[in-house]
Amino acid sequence: KAQWPVLVAALAAVLASKLCKFRCEKPATFFIGRRYARHASTVAARAREWGILLVAQPRLAGGNGADVAGHQGGGCAHGAVLHNIGSMCQRAGRFFAKVSVQPLESLRMYEAALDSFIAQHGEDHRNVAASYTDIGNVYQAQGKYDQALVEHQKSLE
Repeated sequence: KAQWPVLVAALAAVLASKLCKFRCEKPATFFIGRRYARHASTVAARAREWGILLVAQPRLAGGNGADVAGHQGGGCAHGAVLHNIGSMCQRAGRFFAKVSVQPLESLRMYEAALDSFIAQHGEDHRNVAASYTDIGNVYQAQGKYDQALVEHQKSLE
C-alpha cells in the first residue's frame, strides 16, 4: 500500500504525456487515444478508491464537491502525485470532450482533475479555474446553459 501513490503518480504521468498527442480525430490514432483515456479513467478511479485522491461527494451524483478544500497540499499524497493525476484527468477529459465526444466521461475526468487540483492547491489556483471552465464548456456543449454559467462563474471567483 505504501507504493500505491508512487505507482499511481507514475501511471498518471505516462498517460498524461501519451494523451497530449491525441488532440484531433485522426482515424489511425483515435482508438489508441481512446484506450489511453480509458486507462486514465481507471487510474483516477483507483486513486479515489485507495484514498490517494481525497474527494468530495461527486457533483454528478448530487454533491457539491466542497469537502476537498480542507485537504490542501495532499494530506495523504504528495503534491507531485496530485499534479500528475490532475494533468492526466484533464487531458483525458479533453480527449473525451473534443475527440471522442463522450460528455459524461469528460465530466467525470474533469471532476477528478478538479478534485486533484483543489487537494493540491486549494480553491485559488489557475488549474482549479481551468477545471471549472472545462466543466462549464461541457455543459455548454450539451445545451445546459444554467449549469454552464454556474461553472464559468466559479472559474472567475
